[in-house]
Amino acid sequence: MKPSHENIGELLRSVDAVIKSGDLQKASILIDTILELNPRNVYARAYRERIEELEKLSVKKSTSSPAATPPIVPSLDDDRHKDSMARVIPSKYEQKLSAAVLEAYKTLLNEIWRDGDVTPLEVERMYSMREFFDISLEEHEYLEQNVRLTCYLNAVKDAWNKGTRDFSRIKTIFNITDQEEVILRPKVDRLIKSLKAKGVILSLDDDKNFLLLVERLLEKNGYHSLNTTSGEEALNLLENFTPDLVLCDIAFGLKNMNGFMFYELFRSIERFAAIPFIFISALNQIELITTGKKIGVDDYITKPVDNDVLLAAIEGRIRRVREMKKAVDF
Repeated sequence: MKPSHENIGELLRSVDAVIKSGDLQKASILIDTILELNPRNVYARAYRERIEELEKLSVKKSTSSPAATPPIVPSLDDDRHKDSMARVIPSKYEQKLSAAVLEAYKTLLNEIWRDGDVTPLEVERMYSMREFFDISLEEHEYLEQNVRLTCYLNAVKDAWNKGTRDFSRIKTIFNITDQEEVILRPKVDRLIKSLKAKGVILSLDDDKNFLLLVERLLEKNGYHSLNTTSGEEALNLLENFTPDLVLCDIAFGLKNMNGFMFYELFRSIERFAAIPFIFISALNQIELITTGKKIGVDDYITKPVDNDVLLAAIEGRIRRVREMKKAVDF
């Protein structure tokens, strides 16, 4: 019997309680259980990494000098930090955190800000995770602001789809400042434009001329096109939106991740699990096509691309996903 989300959620709450009591060994056992149920659980992976780090520090301290006084975690009400949001926090704060911790904390922030209604219990959970993973106030504020603004854009999208055209209430719910509204305005305009389209297509290719041809084809046929020349750039774009379909080349040069690597990273993000993904490549090798099919891509189209074939593949994949979503919602 497959474990439910509630089972894992209860185990994670137990991990939190055990960690607070200082019993890292018991916490590690609980984390093993969670990872057996769901090896990709972002919280369990982050907790595992942090516990291993703390155990190493404990061994090192026991064989050297007495333990140093642990750093004081600043209070959320500390007057010294009240103007932090007014400053631009450099991305170096995000880079300092490990990938596992960053993913887990972003996931938590997304859960908390998804509806804009942040409860005292959620604030306590957020603070507890900050303290355990040694996430500074500035790191937290940088990450929370990005997540909050992204959740605001998602709320605008949902409201638009339900017929709402006045977003002032949503702005209040997500604590959007006047300065943030100015920054968000072009993003909201692009979002509205994409919502009026038949779908949003993310295209990745290191050939800018090819991207331009694809963009013209898609825009002419009612789609909104977003283009990028590398997987790294695409991942940055995906922080703020969810495409209806991805078109991706395979070879991007030695300095950048290839299409297979991007696909694996893309699919590892839960909200992209059902997004159609099509490889478009000049590499017409049976081994590559077979590999693409094996890892789960929805289609593989070779260059030179037949426009009718490409449009048919896009329309068919998007329609299938939307029909499946309607069936689930019903």
